[in-house]
Amino acid sequence: MSTFPSGQRVSLGVLGWLNRLLVVLISVAVVGAMALRYVPLIRQNQMMRADVQLQQDKVDRLKSEVSRLEAEIRALKTDPRTVERRLRELGYARQDEIVVTFREPSR
Repeated sequence: MSTFPSGQRVSLGVLGWLNRLLVVLISVAVVGAMALRYVPLIRQNQMMRADVQLQQDKVDRLKSEVSRLEAEIRALKTDPRTVERRLRELGYARQDEIVVTFREPSR
């Protein structure tokens, strides 16, 4: 069994250089394989997050619409002026009123 004095290095020359190059190439291959595996998943995740955001925006708009409609229903149930205004918008009038409608002139 041979021992080297402390602090002395043995030069492997070309073999040492090739060994380091092989380690670097294997490391690059492993990182590349991981990237090829996970990049599609990352893209899919981004697309799904965008879709979730679109759906959440739609839910928020629908909740706002529901709130508006509930307020309108409450007003129609409790406020006679609201009922009258809506009926007039639909073209109804009181019995003693005359309805006048204006039409665009024909060309």
